[in-house]
Amino acid sequence: MNAKKNQLIQLLNRILGTRLQARMVFLYLAGGAVPMILIGIYLIIGTNRMLVDQAKKAEMTELELLGSETEELLRTINTASKTFYFDEQLESIALKQYREYQEIVNDYRAYTAFEDFGNFYSRQISWISVYLDNDTISENAHFKKAGEETVKERWYQNAVERGGGASWQYMPQPLALDHSKTLALTRLLKTRKSQDVGVLVMYLRPERLKEQVNSRESCTRIVLNGEKEIASNQEGPKLSLIRPFLNACKKEGIFQKNIRIDRTEYVVTCYSCALGESDDILQMVSMKSYQDILHHANRQSLGSMLMFLVSVAVSVTLIVWFSRSFGNRVSRFRSQMQKAASGNFDLEPSLGGNDEISDLYGYLGRMICDIQRLLAEIYQERLHAEQLKTQQREAEFKVLASQINPHFLYNTLETIRMKARVNHQSEIEELVKMLAKILRKNIRAGDEDVSIRGEVEMVESYLRIQQYRFGDRIRYRIQVDEGLEECRILPLILQPIVENSIIHGLEEKEGIGHILIRVEQVGERIFITIEDDGLGISVSRLEEVNRQLGRRGINRSHIGICNVHQRIRLKYGEEYGLGISSVEGEMTRVTIRIPAIGLPCP
Repeated sequence: MNAKKNQLIQLLNRILGTRLQARMVFLYLAGGAVPMILIGIYLIIGTNRMLVDQAKKAEMTELELLGSETEELLRTINTASKTFYFDEQLESIALKQYREYQEIVNDYRAYTAFEDFGNFYSRQISWISVYLDNDTISENAHFKKAGEETVKERWYQNAVERGGGASWQYMPQPLALDHSKTLALTRLLKTRKSQDVGVLVMYLRPERLKEQVNSRESCTRIVLNGEKEIASNQEGPKLSLIRPFLNACKKEGIFQKNIRIDRTEYVVTCYSCALGESDDILQMVSMKSYQDILHHANRQSLGSMLMFLVSVAVSVTLIVWFSRSFGNRVSRFRSQMQKAASGNFDLEPSLGGNDEISDLYGYLGRMICDIQRLLAEIYQERLHAEQLKTQQREAEFKVLASQINPHFLYNTLETIRMKARVNHQSEIEELVKMLAKILRKNIRAGDEDVSIRGEVEMVESYLRIQQYRFGDRIRYRIQVDEGLEECRILPLILQPIVENSIIHGLEEKEGIGHILIRVEQVGERIFITIEDDGLGISVSRLEEVNRQLGRRGINRSHIGICNVHQRIRLKYGEEYGLGISSVEGEMTRVTIRIPAIGLPCP
């Protein structure tokens, strides 16, 4: 006996000394599989029975709630109908012998009860009509004559037989093009002297009942007096097949029974309610396949069984067998993880042991070391990148702003101008003077911002020079909004654009070419538009130019559109710069977007 006990202890010690996964598998198979199977079988049988009962009770509760809501709806309509019972104004119309049509019209207009009730009970009542035993009245939408044919109809006779009590009928809706039917309340109207004057008909909105049954998943019907189906949400077994059950449930209350129809077992639930003071019975009937209920119960019981198995496996395996063997190590591991999550990377060197937990803790230590190293490297790289970026932007701006430095050319031109004056060459002198003015502006480019007035004057000098070259073939117009002349902008941003317009747009054009320069303020921005009616730009070429504008870099060969665009973006930010649009053969428009520095927003 002792030998077997010792062997068992040795086996357990050997198992507990193995890897975690092997221990869990063994303990699950040895101590959990058989009990859980037995418990599962018991739970499935017991849970199914309980869930089926719960489903049937839930169906009764939901149907009872639906019946109560419907009953309250019909009670509201019944209460509203009593208002007309001793209505003196309606009694006067019913008994009055009319001689003139206008007299009838005046009385109808004065009687607003139908419209008032229709507005107040608009969600419950679709229409109100009254059939009067008065041959002198005229019929309209609300007032009807109780003629011989009407009096012979069954609904009218039922209302008369009730002697002033409510009677519910399933009858066609007035004004309905499809002649659809709805539930309606009929009531005999009497005078104060108990004289019959006619029958009131209040039609229930059919969608109200349809809304109630459509909200349910199971097949649900609303039946009047066990005979007429007035609303349903889906196809189901014929009403005639369950009529014996409905006739047996005409007492008020909730009833439920299992019925077999065409080899299918249904759970039929019926809620019956009396309609006010009438003898009519309204029944809410639901039908649900017993197999569907059982299938739903099986799914829920299986889910419960799986949850139970998982709970047993986790609780028994982890809490009972393993809590003593590695609970302390798990707790220490957790505390170290919390320290790391809070930013304290000073962890213990080891947790001890030789299983998955120790391996994970070792991986955690190596990962934390790598994270610390990467964080330091990323910080240094970011710092270095920011420094390089700052230096690059400064260098780019200086290069762009200093690409034109024509001192020698300005001195040469001044000499030519003086020679022209001595030789009385006024046109040459004027041209050289304007060119020198332009070059003087270029010499100062990059030092500081200039005013729009100064930049426009330089462009105008450039255009006048071009007019000497092209004569009347080039005409220009400059428009600057009032108050913008002193706004500060980058120098040398207009002349390259105007030069482009002449070279690529107007130089090869036949006839007169026009250039329009507009400066305007919109919000916190200034828009400078240079537009020409020259040859335009092809679609492919325009796409290429726009791609060039989107690239960063410096064009060191000339000051062109791309250089102007880059200078503006370097100075003011990425949201500013140039935009180009063109129609080949018609026009080209370049728009410069810059901030309105030193000016108030309009």
